[in-house]
Amino acid sequence: MHLKTILSNLLFLCAVSLRLKPLFAECESSQFECDNGSCISQFDVCNGDKNCPDGSDETALTCVSQRQHCSKPYFQCTYGACVIGTAGCNGVSECADGSDETPLRCGNEDDIRQHDRLLQGNCQDNEFKCPSGICLDKGNFLCDGKDDCADGTGFDESVTTPLVVETPLELLGCPLPLGDERPILTGEGSRILTGPITRGTVRFSCKHGFVLEGEETSYCAKKKWSTNTVPKCEVDCRKPFHPPGTEVKFVCATGFKTLSSLPDMRCMKGGYWNRGRQRCEQDCGQIATPTKSFSANGYTINNTVVPWHVGLYVWHNERDYHFQCGGSLLTPDLVITAAHCVYDEGTRQSYSYDTFRVIAAKFYRNYGETTPDDKRRDVRLIEIAPGYKGRAENYYQDLALLTLDEPFELSHVIRPICVTFASFAEKESVTDEVQGKFAGWSIENKHELQFVPAVSKANSVCRQNLRDIQADKFCIFTQGKSLACQGDSGGGFTSELQTKIFSARKTVRHFLFGVISNAPNADQCAHSLTVMTNIQHFEVMIRDAMSRSIETRS
Repeated sequence: MHLKTILSNLLFLCAVSLRLKPLFAECESSQFECDNGSCISQFDVCNGDKNCPDGSDETALTCVSQRQHCSKPYFQCTYGACVIGTAGCNGVSECADGSDETPLRCGNEDDIRQHDRLLQGNCQDNEFKCPSGICLDKGNFLCDGKDDCADGTGFDESVTTPLVVETPLELLGCPLPLGDERPILTGEGSRILTGPITRGTVRFSCKHGFVLEGEETSYCAKKKWSTNTVPKCEVDCRKPFHPPGTEVKFVCATGFKTLSSLPDMRCMKGGYWNRGRQRCEQDCGQIATPTKSFSANGYTINNTVVPWHVGLYVWHNERDYHFQCGGSLLTPDLVITAAHCVYDEGTRQSYSYDTFRVIAAKFYRNYGETTPDDKRRDVRLIEIAPGYKGRAENYYQDLALLTLDEPFELSHVIRPICVTFASFAEKESVTDEVQGKFAGWSIENKHELQFVPAVSKANSVCRQNLRDIQADKFCIFTQGKSLACQGDSGGGFTSELQTKIFSARKTVRHFLFGVISNAPNADQCAHSLTVMTNIQHFEVMIRDAMSRSIETRS
């Protein structure tokens, strides 16, 4: 009789049974698993540097998928990695295979003639042949980490070692499984063995989270094991509460989606799941249908219209929290806002994180005036852009990221905004002539949540009105009678874009373009022109923080 287990969402599955974690890959979903089992950030893959101990993050097999994403102004290595655009022939090997500094690409006529002289039809026993026919000495050039073939084919004896060197060696001995299925091999005296195994008795075991399928010992001779089947490791799901036959049904929690449907997982008799777990990705930039209408010209809105907008409050005079700035939710526990909202001009550093509190789904600005939707979180960490110096440098790099002590539970009124980053050449043009809006609270009456429609202008256009505007800024012109007022600082300027996130068809989602930087004096509003910090200039800072947020919650 089979036990049918239905879990309401992935988060519940993790909460109920932490012991399930070893069933899946040891690396987090935001990480890349090297061939030797170690984990690195996905942002460190195919960047020209061998970050994996075995270099498996910089191979043609890994990086071939990057080819379509590597465009100007970046330089593409022959095996697919994307590196800095000035890499070609700058005297520094930026590519793991050295393909940015090859003689054919960078050499003079003498270098090319020398290269031609190396072209041989037949190679000697102490030489190896490149794909183009070049013969090179094994002792001097094999596995030296450089593209010594220098023929533009991307053949790197180090990068392609699994295909060129290791596979023939494996064929010299008894067959062994690959990847996670490969057992730990020990010989006499518990000595760890590596392939090829040509002769002798071998004991098989598996790393934590895997179970051995087959005999524990076998004898190797003449490329054959003494047992009928080759022992291999399988994911271990043989637990009292998950016996073979158990089925698990996955449903993404609110605010999370997948591109395809989530198939059921079944624990098989051999102690392994019939398929891997499909991850639910964070949904972003979508709004729920408003539960009440909002006026055409007054712009007072329901909090479902800007579910990423949050309020930042500061503990004031040891008595109560006062409103400080707006902000936007990037992940359930990461907020982006303006640096001047959390910066002490006197000490020239950020205020203490424990003086701030963030409220999501806030309809009324005043801290004490609440609705059932209000959700409060304390701040655990403040990260200010490294070049920010406040008024001294006219609010250059006016951007900060706040990590919360506990993530918000996503709902129809609390959802993160989408972010995307353009190429280096497009960082300014992407903010020109964008029809969008920003959210804030009215300075009148009950300080209700509002949004302001606006159109953006690139930095070069803004300079016609603001000659001292910094290079990381663009500006927006509000439309109609609406204005940007004190307290709107830190809020996000967003716009709708068509994208294929979570769908084969294009859908409209809201993306963040900038963060309001200039702050009018009390009870004043910025007439028409508002200065924004362009998030395109902070790609590394934002991506790293979002990656850490995802890793922490995985």
